[in-house]
Amino acid sequence: MPSDRAPRAARYRVYGMSQSYFTRKLTGYLDYKAIPYLLRRFANANRSAREAGWPGAMPVVMTPGGEYMWDTSAMIHHLESRFPEPGVFPADPVLRFIDYILEDALDEWFYRAAVGSRWFYEENHRVGGWELARDATHEMQIPCDQAYAGVKAHVTATCEPFGVTGANIDSWIDEILRPWLRVTGAHLTSHRYFFGARPSLADFAFFGGNAAHFINDPLCRRCVDSDAPAIVAHTHRIMEPEDKEFGDWIASGEVPETLIAILAELGRFYLPWVSAAAENGKAELAFANGQRIEIAVTPFLAEARATLLARYVEFRSDALDEILERAGIRSYFSDYADRAGKIPSYDKPPQPALNRPFGPPWETERAAQ
Repeated sequence: MPSDRAPRAARYRVYGMSQSYFTRKLTGYLDYKAIPYLLRRFANANRSAREAGWPGAMPVVMTPGGEYMWDTSAMIHHLESRFPEPGVFPADPVLRFIDYILEDALDEWFYRAAVGSRWFYEENHRVGGWELARDATHEMQIPCDQAYAGVKAHVTATCEPFGVTGANIDSWIDEILRPWLRVTGAHLTSHRYFFGARPSLADFAFFGGNAAHFINDPLCRRCVDSDAPAIVAHTHRIMEPEDKEFGDWIASGEVPETLIAILAELGRFYLPWVSAAAENGKAELAFANGQRIEIAVTPFLAEARATLLARYVEFRSDALDEILERAGIRSYFSDYADRAGKIPSYDKPPQPALNRPFGPPWETERAAQ
């Protein structure tokens, strides 16, 4: 283990679940950084966290000093200020902004396919859904069958607000998820992580969905094994980092075509939708097979979009615009630069008020996936 990853004495307490997209994003980061923590199985019944203002999205973390914080993106920024080595943000501004683009899409887009694939395919929810319900009983103290039936009924009834239904889940898998797996898998065949020989913020966001859902749930795992086996290896590298060696970022200005292809893939569905939805409050998603669904943007996503645009303004350069143009996505940033918000401060343990689940507390998949 490199000396800059030596264990620290202070322990963080992570309230979440091993089947949770965002819990695994955070614990993957903590494991890599060798920041000591305890994972506590949790079904959103922490009264002291709610009294601190926590709005309900999993995970929530108690610091060694007894403060609560939440929102994985904000928490990682905060922890980087406290434990800067080994850093997870590329120093090169072009790579840094690409890192933010990928993390944004992974957090706000691909978790939708994760939720839908778990709960609209019986084979998946018989495994991932049961595991989730089983861990919820640690806190809820009810029979596991009851927890399983309850969370399944609620989540499948509340997926439509974020665009996923039993009728369109096949389209999400075939037109959005599997193409994404293929382009990321192709890149990871020749690169251990998104930006070279060490993981970045986007790698942990990618790991979260894979470890909790796409490598865990049977139907999705078979898709990954078939389409992009390099993703399995990437997941395992982050899952157990102790005996791994880490190197440098890719050279400044040497963005490979496989990474350009990943950005271009985001230009097919996510960036057109989020650009229009953040502008108008909602936008239509149209699949190639003719299915259509209108999806409203949440206040949290609208704020995240404004923050990403602020980062574009901060890092904008001819070199960055050239990369975005090669990928066919520059307009989704340059045409909206005047909508940029403010970049938050991460000096204190973050407690963003808008980071809340789609529905009532523990049962919502965004909160308890």
